[in-house]
Amino acid sequence: METMIQRLLLVVVVLLLPTAAMAENQIKQIEINGLEYSDARTVERELPFAVGDVWKDEYGEIASRRLRNLGLFSEAVVLAPDDQGIVHIRVNDRWPLWLLPEATRKDNGASSAGLTMTHHNLWGLHHNLRLAVRGDTGDNFSSITSNNGISYQGSYAWRRIGDTNFGFDASFDRGGAIFDAYQNGVLTSSYFQDKQSWSSGVSYGLGPVPGEGWDVRLGFAVNETAYALKSGPLLPDVLGLRRQAIQASTSYRLVNDRITWFTGNEFDYNLSVAHQAIGSTINSYRQTTSLRRHIEIGRQNTLDYRINAGLLTGNILRDGLFDVGDSSGMRGYYSGDLQGNPYVYGTLVVRHPSEINSNDQLVAFVVAGHVRLEGRNALDKPIVIGVGGGVRWTLRWLVNGTLRADMAYGVATRKWRLHLGTGQAF
Repeated sequence: METMIQRLLLVVVVLLLPTAAMAENQIKQIEINGLEYSDARTVERELPFAVGDVWKDEYGEIASRRLRNLGLFSEAVVLAPDDQGIVHIRVNDRWPLWLLPEATRKDNGASSAGLTMTHHNLWGLHHNLRLAVRGDTGDNFSSITSNNGISYQGSYAWRRIGDTNFGFDASFDRGGAIFDAYQNGVLTSSYFQDKQSWSSGVSYGLGPVPGEGWDVRLGFAVNETAYALKSGPLLPDVLGLRRQAIQASTSYRLVNDRITWFTGNEFDYNLSVAHQAIGSTINSYRQTTSLRRHIEIGRQNTLDYRINAGLLTGNILRDGLFDVGDSSGMRGYYSGDLQGNPYVYGTLVVRHPSEINSNDQLVAFVVAGHVRLEGRNALDKPIVIGVGGGVRWTLRWLVNGTLRADMAYGVATRKWRLHLGTGQAF
């Protein structure tokens, strides 16, 4: 009898041990410190755990990565529950408001200037608001008048509607601008362009949070444009139009953003279908895709490569062409140098920090691709190449606070180009 009782007691102890262990690791409270501009909900909805859950070892790394990937925090540390079951989260909020002057100048002296205001964390809930005004400023910034053209743009992105994985975005672009038409990299004609456009869309994150794993988006866009010739010959493919298009896209993202450098994989595919059946005056079908990979090769040095491609079919008009010569495309070339309806190019980038956890990096890159229009290679080259280098300087206290400057040589044009911008570019 005594032996039977001992066995029963042993069974009870064995059954209760896991329960006791679970009680020790149970999350009873979540405490967040360091919030200045963000609402606590912005942090809590990214966490892989909630009050009442049993803590798992991988939770700390997952939560820290998701919070850093938002771009709102320069620091995100998530600790295991203490002896009272409290999970301590420490973040460092970044200033969310940008006010950025912009200016461009082309080889012929034509210039433009503008001002852009971006709030990356509106309401403290990671809503993004962007407003911009731009004007053409004549030759070498000599004048700005309504005759030259002034345009206004804006966009709004609501990343998580009601803390769900659904999102919403909308944008508009209205006003006048100078539209330059190029032929094989040479300015042919200039038009005054009067444009009114808007777009909106709904997205859904298929992963645990939007931006981690697969996302999908469905949208609609309207673009009404009229042209008046300013100089040069009339071109048959510069026409007033109303383009109404259904947009569909899918993307994959799994990265680890460490503010000044990151690793991981990204992919996206975008389709835009404009057709007379939905009110468009033209039929055009536009597809783009991009694959990017970021690899650490030791001591925060990274190797990044990117493959981009695009195809435009149907009614191909001048304003719908792909223009891949710019700071975020094929560096070493400017807008107008590389226009076409199919394109494919690859970029290889090596980044080297001046020291571990440094805010500045040296960058070297090479980009090569093929761009074609109406059966003719862009710049009459089957392959166009750009090579160069630059610097990155990150202001950790500022959202999207990386400043970049690149000097690149376009082998096809035999010209050096300076590219300035903000944010990371791969």
